[in-house]
Amino acid sequence: MLNRLTTLWILGLFLTVPAYLSAQVLTAERHTPCFRDSLEVYKMPYTAVGDSGRNCVWDFSNLPMDSAEIVPLYYYVSSPIDTMHIGFHREHAHYYLLSRADTLWQLGYETSRTRMCYSSPLPLLRFPFTYGDTLASTMSGAGQYCHRIPLSVEGKTIVRADACGHLLLPDMSVDSVLRVHSTMQYVERLQGKSQIQEDRYQWYSATCRYPVLDIVQTRAVTDADTVSSRFTYYFPQEQENVRLHEEDPKADAAVSTDSLITNVSFMPNPVHTDLRIQYYLAHDAQVYVSLHYNGGISTYQTSKRKEEAGNHSVSVNMSGMPIGNYVVYIHADDTVASGNILKI
Repeated sequence: MLNRLTTLWILGLFLTVPAYLSAQVLTAERHTPCFRDSLEVYKMPYTAVGDSGRNCVWDFSNLPMDSAEIVPLYYYVSSPIDTMHIGFHREHAHYYLLSRADTLWQLGYETSRTRMCYSSPLPLLRFPFTYGDTLASTMSGAGQYCHRIPLSVEGKTIVRADACGHLLLPDMSVDSVLRVHSTMQYVERLQGKSQIQEDRYQWYSATCRYPVLDIVQTRAVTDADTVSSRFTYYFPQEQENVRLHEEDPKADAAVSTDSLITNVSFMPNPVHTDLRIQYYLAHDAQVYVSLHYNGGISTYQTSKRKEEAGNHSVSVNMSGMPIGNYVVYIHADDTVASGNILKI
């Protein structure tokens, strides 16, 4: 009798554990960013990340929603020939991702002042990913600061699914949550050398494509002083109603995310030497233009400048650039218009 009970208990455990873990597994089908998604998130002060391990309960039910800043996010195709190259825009910054096979990679990023290209893609997640899984990689990259000062980084990254449990949020709770902790330790060389560590915590749900919570803390390793921190709340109901852009990502016409930038044209297209970019601004804005080639990494960028409302034009000499497909982006404040051109 005892042996039979023991056998039944082991069999029951075997059958129930996968069901319990199934909601805590990140998969490419459910958790890969989509290039047409657009959503709003809530930006608020940094909050402690809580415990790691199994059966955790994280209480974020008292988040200050009334004072939170709403930030728009959108995802777009960053290469006209491959929809697996995904651009991600947030607060004057662009991040370039690659979703291929079973891995989500980061290729680089750029802001109005900084541009970084990783010499080999940086792995962010590998699917499927569940509690206890680890993904480690070396990292190196080169770029520019203020369009002229050389910038380089070198170090390592570790991505761990370090916790699972229950998440308490304002007016709701989320069961079977998986937390992913990513650590980047690197040396940054910018007219000197700094040792930096960035810790990122993301809480994922089976029903949401993007993390429900995203907490980032960056500090200098030498003195342990916090350099920056960021807390982002991806409202689950907002993710359930993700808005999809209807534009064809391979269309030659320019696509604008707002009415601030209109009447955009690229002439000639195809182009051999000089490209003329024309557009209209509905009101004054901080503007810069960038060209992207071979997977979305920027190959050309103008300096950021204040432009008044009205018609504008920019000329770009492409005679020394490689032949192929490019994406042109016109950045105006938090708005971006984009279009595809062919260099022959």
